[in-house]
Amino acid sequence: MAKEELMRHGCLWAGNVQEAFETFESVIISAGSREKMTAYFDRILAVNEDAAYADFYYPVLEEDQKQKFLSGLDSRQMAVLRRMETGSRQVYYRADREIMEVLLEITVTGWLFSTFYFAHKKAIIWGNYNMEFPVFCENRETLACYTGLAKECGLECHE
Repeated sequence: MAKEELMRHGCLWAGNVQEAFETFESVIISAGSREKMTAYFDRILAVNEDAAYADFYYPVLEEDQKQKFLSGLDSRQMAVLRRMETGSRQVYYRADREIMEVLLEITVTGWLFSTFYFAHKKAIIWGNYNMEFPVFCENRETLACYTGLAKECGLECHE
């Protein structure tokens, strides 16, 4: 989907992380482990009633970069990638639990970074700066929800 469609679904959007820090309320989540981040994302999906999206830049990589990327995926990750219909060169995708989990794995390992967008409780989670994930929300109340979920999952939050 295009950026405009993502925004029509009610997602926040920023052109870069600096713009997001300047525009939205924010906190930085420190991921102690992939398992804790996965649990956090499961909780986020639940409170967002599955209204979740992500960007994934594989479709716009050069062919040699795509081959290198694919060589590091296991069969489960490859199956999810095939479901995503990456042939259209789009970079925004609706993200169910399975897609979200694979994109989070790829982001945590540093292969390719994704940004995650949530439309019910509006937020952007920017992918992985040394296992730290900036979270951006339109207001303090929503940010408190995301911070509370993070703490329940054993993650640290820094303003």
